[in-house]
Amino acid sequence: MKQKVTCSCLLISLAIFSLADLSYGQTKDMKKIRLNVFRTDAAMVAARVQGYFAAEGLDVEITATPNSTDQMRGVSQGKFEIASTAFDNVLAWSGREGAEIVAVAQISDKTVLPVFVRPEIKTWSDLKGRKLAADAVDTAFALVLRRILLANGLDMTRGDYELAALGTTGLRLESMIKGETFAGILNPPFDAKALDAGMRRIGDSKEVLPDYPNTLFAVNREWGQKNRDTLVSYLRAWLKGMSWVKEPANREAAIKMVGAELKLNPKQAAESVDELSHTGNLNLPGLQVVLDLRNQFGFKLNKGDKLPVYYDAAYFNAAKGK
Repeated sequence: MKQKVTCSCLLISLAIFSLADLSYGQTKDMKKIRLNVFRTDAAMVAARVQGYFAAEGLDVEITATPNSTDQMRGVSQGKFEIASTAFDNVLAWSGREGAEIVAVAQISDKTVLPVFVRPEIKTWSDLKGRKLAADAVDTAFALVLRRILLANGLDMTRGDYELAALGTTGLRLESMIKGETFAGILNPPFDAKALDAGMRRIGDSKEVLPDYPNTLFAVNREWGQKNRDTLVSYLRAWLKGMSWVKEPANREAAIKMVGAELKLNPKQAAESVDELSHTGNLNLPGLQVVLDLRNQFGFKLNKGDKLPVYYDAAYFNAAKGK
């Protein structure tokens, strides 16, 4: 009897060790991807929680960036493999420090960017001579802000106002609350926080830039070429997350999941779900708008002024099975 018990214990121990070895092997074989974002989108949440990243053998590490400079420099230097960013950052940074940066998929097709002001600002002209909040003064939302202000009679080139490079939306709002700056583009969920803090929405981008695209995925072109299968796997898992979130039958569960994971209230979580692209295809007309805006303000691009240099749809097409 004692011998049978000993044998049984031995078999159980061997089984446990085998399972541990298997688990270790699975973890060891996972491909790590360092993803840098301004905000985590709903499809990323679903791909992680529903196990789509893991099913592709991916261990995705998501890091929030303090500003576009840190993000794009990180992609250029190999600190991050993929960035969730604005296309204007791709234009500004491709070739800037050697690395070519290319857009590969669209997270959100279009966006309306709201401009908020401090309570004492009643009209656009009240911003004259003031300091305004921006991420970086020469990229993305800063150029959109300049275009909106230009349509309302304020021109930075003649000194009507000054832009302060502060970083992410939360930092811009904080600066406005302190009275250091008097206006800025504040996108969700900080728009609600701005209203709670007494700020006022004075206008937005839709009148002057109706096709302006929202966030997209971008990579270092060299990394993408050397790690094609990994990039395609990431996009395939993200697409599955997007499809799950967009499925009407999953809407209630998706909103609850996104709210819990990102600490958003139900309204904000629903907005996160709704803003996702329905296809993930790059919004090429919108990307051209961004390129034209950069040219309008006289910024010379390191890789020239032709749009195809700044994107590569092949990885996304492969992820979709094209």
